Amino acid sequence: MRRRLLGIGCALALALGADVSPARAQLLVPALPPVLVPAPPPVLVPAPPPVLAPVLPPAGTQSLIGDKVDPALRTRMQADPLALLPVIVEMQQPVAPFIGAPNVSRALEALDLLRFNGVPGVALSLIDAAAGFANAAGIEALNLAPNVARIHHDATVGPQPSAPPPVLASADQVSGIYPQVVKADKVWQQGIAGNGVTVAILDSGIAADADLVQPQNRILASVNFADERFTSDPGGHGTHIAGIVAGNGSNSGGEFTGVAPQANVVDVRVLGSTGSGRISSVVRGIEWVLAHRTAYNIRVINLSFGAPATLPYRADPMSAAVEIAWRRGLVVVAASGNGGPQRNTVVTPGIDPYAITVGATDDLGTLSPGDDTLAWFSAWGSADSNAKPDLVAPGRRLVSIRVPGSALDMLFPDRVVVARNGATYFRLTGTSMATAVVSGAAALLLQRRPTLTPDQVKALLVGTTQPYGWASGQTLPDPIADGNGLLDAYSATNTAPSGGQQGGLLLGGTLRSLATVACVNQGLRPADGFARSLYPVLFGSPLNWKDPLAGGIFWPQFTWDTLVWNSVAWDNFAWDSVLWDSVAWDSIVWDSVAWDSIAWDSVAWDSIAWDAFTLD
Repeated sequence: MRRRLLGIGCALALALGADVSPARAQLLVPALPPVLVPAPPPVLVPAPPPVLAPVLPPAGTQSLIGDKVDPALRTRMQADPLALLPVIVEMQQPVAPFIGAPNVSRALEALDLLRFNGVPGVALSLIDAAAGFANAAGIEALNLAPNVARIHHDATVGPQPSAPPPVLASADQVSGIYPQVVKADKVWQQGIAGNGVTVAILDSGIAADADLVQPQNRILASVNFADERFTSDPGGHGTHIAGIVAGNGSNSGGEFTGVAPQANVVDVRVLGSTGSGRISSVVRGIEWVLAHRTAYNIRVINLSFGAPATLPYRADPMSAAVEIAWRRGLVVVAASGNGGPQRNTVVTPGIDPYAITVGATDDLGTLSPGDDTLAWFSAWGSADSNAKPDLVAPGRRLVSIRVPGSALDMLFPDRVVVARNGATYFRLTGTSMATAVVSGAAALLLQRRPTLTPDQVKALLVGTTQPYGWASGQTLPDPIADGNGLLDAYSATNTAPSGGQQGGLLLGGTLRSLATVACVNQGLRPADGFARSLYPVLFGSPLNWKDPLAGGIFWPQFTWDTLVWNSVAWDNFAWDSVLWDSVAWDSIVWDSVAWDSIAWDSVAWDSIAWDAFTLD
């Protein structure tokens, strides 16, 4: 089976001083005379500062010229003009000079706009936005505000349902050996089990199960950005995910353990009692993680859910939040979704090219990967032509922690698994489970090499996969459907260079220099929301262009004060030239706006109820 080598070398070589040349791109419009008009695009009239010129959206993201409304939201407006719809109002970048915390100011401005044109909800300072509700008339009023960049549908997120399995598994088929399938047990033998590394589980909550709190409590914190909860995890999904990441098998006498059994977790609840959340709750959860990453040594964010990808990643607010977390040193692991086997079914934020996106395999409950298959539900491909997922991991009938009395436990009593000592666990299926397996592997890697950047972690996990399925007879729907292959935690953990040694990587029997292996996350253009939010951080830094003569314009003549910083400029800016470790992050304040609880249940949700699951 063909495997694409996604980059290890350049990501690691960058840390060792190797030079990486950025790719070339497109065009820009200056904001001051002389007016330079690129051809063949239509003439854009520049605006004198401090007034910002209209933002040019990515192709295909708007139904009308000048329309800032998400097409999915506009469809809902037309269906019921009087209905209060959940929205996210994203603001234009602030204008220099910046006073105080400009991202907070922008978020509060968005909240005020919602107060006058709808129902305000919560400020989302991470992406210079606010969430709330508005009807069609209110949304049209927001659309006319010059300081508004985009108006998004605050869509429902949750674990994604799938079609029924084409072949039913036997009643006793379960996978409690997934750590062995991905070779995590070989890493444990080296004394590496995730100790000291914290994974943020954004999900339905985490219950204080013995596998997580004995012999010491490894649930370091618990916060809630969903509806009111009366138990730690009313759904049962989040605890199951936490067990796959970090369960230590205390209940089962070591029979059922997670991938990183000594890692810590933080409970960031973003899914409500129905199994659903909102994009805004996820953004708020990521914002909290960023604000507390140092206090709890949070290195990994696990996102075992998604929302249908109705926009390219560049216009997607959840992608923007993921990218900001990534640039601040957090490895973000996201599910590809359960919409397979059709093409272009990956959900957001799994569509984001920076994140590690995970598909699922069926290990058939056996140790040998030779009989493993790509799970029928595993989503792949994106409308942006991103080659997603990045890799796959076991995701069918995985055994992990059970939450007695939770929604899933009550709905699916047939999924209770009894350990040899009589303890009860639970099996679930989905790319949600596979995502947790990869998050656990990232924790192992980061204990071994704590100085690795997110790009380096991704390069190692994706570039050291193992073959599988050679005896299964399965033909993939496309060579990219399983990314670069099946996770190999042992190879990833043991190929990182030590000290200042260049080292090499043995792949396919060939020793490759780290400097010659393809790059990871290089030459990418971030999401629009990322660029707008990071504008105050980057302002004044060197303007390095991918193409100094793109569109016949001499780009080096422009400064931050003499150009219109919009999506055209972002295309030509050499983002790889930014020294992210040295930028002025202190100019951005996160978690500075109190979470004012919203009665989300008072407005109809696009519900993804737990009982909608058809996965076995």
